[in-house]
Amino acid sequence: MPNKKSSAAGKRATPAKGRVSGSALGRANAAREPSLSEQAYEAIKARILSLEYQPGQILNEAVICEALGIGRTPVHQAVHRLSSEGLIEIIPRKGLIVRPDSLNEIVCVLEGREVVEPYIAGLAAERITSDGAERLKKLVQESAKFVDQKYRRQYMDIDREFHKLIASVADNPIIAEFMRTLHERSIRIWHMRWWQEHDLQVTQAEHVALLEAITRRDRPGAEKAMRSHIESLRARILRSVR
Repeated sequence: MPNKKSSAAGKRATPAKGRVSGSALGRANAAREPSLSEQAYEAIKARILSLEYQPGQILNEAVICEALGIGRTPVHQAVHRLSSEGLIEIIPRKGLIVRPDSLNEIVCVLEGREVVEPYIAGLAAERITSDGAERLKKLVQESAKFVDQKYRRQYMDIDREFHKLIASVADNPIIAEFMRTLHERSIRIWHMRWWQEHDLQVTQAEHVALLEAITRRDRPGAEKAMRSHIESLRARILRSVR
């Protein structure tokens, strides 16, 4: 005959179905909501990449805290993270400075992209689905409407989505993370004065070639098209500063 005390203890130890403990619920909420440090990091980075905070501009943590409505500690943590990524330079006893983009740094970023992105494009050509192909086509069709320089911001946004989607269909999140970091470091290229009237048309033609190679599942062709795309951008930048 079963021991009644053991039976009762077993019933108490078994949680009710459909009920989540307070600690588990707290962990789930924490996983869904970014920390204040993460919020500060994303907000400051967005202002740097959009040139709201200009290259060479001196910043102050207290002013940033007030602008974001976030406390000193999360902002301080975010600043150190951005410093480690090369977007901000911390000057002891003076403050912060948004790192200016030197030509050498831009070239280095593009060299990094030239290593990573052709491989990603090759994987995308092998692994793309019909849905991914359709989404890429729609982005290229949409960007064709914005090849005039007055729409450069709109074209930039679609360009980012295009490269991001290629990384997504390549289905390798580790390599995609490397690419994301490099793209963030090169976003400010779009805001520089070197752009010529025909540059967006050149970029559009390169995107079309890349799309065609990926959607026909031509891995060597996709790698070549991506490498040519990045080499073309670097060559145009260097020509403009001579």
